[in-house]
Amino acid sequence: MLSNKWIKKLDSEIYYSRNSMGFRGPELPDSISKLISIVTIGGSTTECKFLSDSCTWSSILHQSLKRENNSIWLNNAGIDGHSTFGHLLLLDEYILKLKPNYALFLTGINDEEIDKPDEFDLMAEKKISTGSIKAFIKSLLNHTELGRTAFNFYQVQIAYKKGLIHREINLHELIDSPLPDSIVNKRLGMQEKYISAYKERINSIILKCRNAGIQPILITQPSLLGDYTDSTTKIPMGNKWVKNEDHIDNCMLEGKVLELYNNVLRSFSGNVKVIDLAEKMPKNSLYYYDFIHFTNEGAKKVAEILFTDLYSIIFTKATQ
Repeated sequence: MLSNKWIKKLDSEIYYSRNSMGFRGPELPDSISKLISIVTIGGSTTECKFLSDSCTWSSILHQSLKRENNSIWLNNAGIDGHSTFGHLLLLDEYILKLKPNYALFLTGINDEEIDKPDEFDLMAEKKISTGSIKAFIKSLLNHTELGRTAFNFYQVQIAYKKGLIHREINLHELIDSPLPDSIVNKRLGMQEKYISAYKERINSIILKCRNAGIQPILITQPSLLGDYTDSTTKIPMGNKWVKNEDHIDNCMLEGKVLELYNNVLRSFSGNVKVIDLAEKMPKNSLYYYDFIHFTNEGAKKVAEILFTDLYSIIFTKATQ
């Protein structure tokens, strides 16, 4: 149990646990082949580290699906900070051997402007890294329970530098930061090489899953980024400053950047099931405690949207 004193939108007591596989959810049953098995994969917006076990969207989705068919087994394999580099490692090390029927991938935000795996992604590897003293110590820590706890604090520090720290944002306190077209166009133009590589990684994820008999389902990344008016506070968000140590940017620009990555997933819609959560999730600060992380209400809304799409996929196939 964790005590939460810094994010007022969340519960004061957070019940967080992982099973023997290191995932959030019920233990692996002996007869998984007799069940409809699902694993959710992503970064912090999948793990939902600061929501209690029963309040994550994965858990709520699991319970909703079980009401329709009690043979559903679902685990949350989200890892705070993971990008598709980490997802590919996770597939190779764990998921492909587990062979769930479905793998849901909520991706996008952690893949922005990266061209190699970072500390978050490499923690999925079982092996001890000898690439550097720093990498060796981190990978060694990963093999002990105490080490994993210590690494959680390290993750927070890295996330802060990336602008992905879990902290409550008060929309009323955000300042306006209008940007000239030159800055907007320059930032958007930077994305081409990253977008191309991201698309290749998504394609690799799809191929790995299919070759293992797993049906991949891609989910676009929702957020409070973009040029819109928040439906709860009625605050116009487009020019609101988004803190980032690497760029001068605002909500509108960050929303445009994220949409480029969401469009990559949409481009696969003719080849694989894509749930456009970014389009379907309301831009409402009730559902987020910062620009990307969900409140309890937000997790419920995510689960509701995903359930509607998954129902026809899972149960239509199950009855065939």
